[in-house]
Amino acid sequence: MKFPSLFRPASHQRFRIEPRYYDPVKEEIDARTSRIRAELKSGGSEMPDVPHANSSRLQGAFTRRASKRGGMNIMQLVILLLLIGLIGGFLYFGNIAVYIILLLSSLLLYLKIKRII
Repeated sequence: MKFPSLFRPASHQRFRIEPRYYDPVKEEIDARTSRIRAELKSGGSEMPDVPHANSSRLQGAFTRRASKRGGMNIMQLVILLLLIGLIGGFLYFGNIAVYIILLLSSLLLYLKIKRII
């Protein structure tokens, strides 16, 4: 049974390796053809700066992928509201607010275990 919490634990990362084969002749041919295509597109005789094919692949390999999780889910919001209600109710009403919040939180936990919510 998993208890609800305010924070999400870090998810595991899968290890996936893609084998790379280095062929210097093929790399040189690809660089040369891309340089010639860029020269033909520009129409000029100047040689444009074309980075080597490996440099762009290496730059992309070290960038961090941002997680796409956004915001809090409903359960985290309910827990946060219960905690705020507990503190505010205790300061305003006293011990009776603590008992009411504990009753509500136990009801919420019961409904969560029965999978109604």
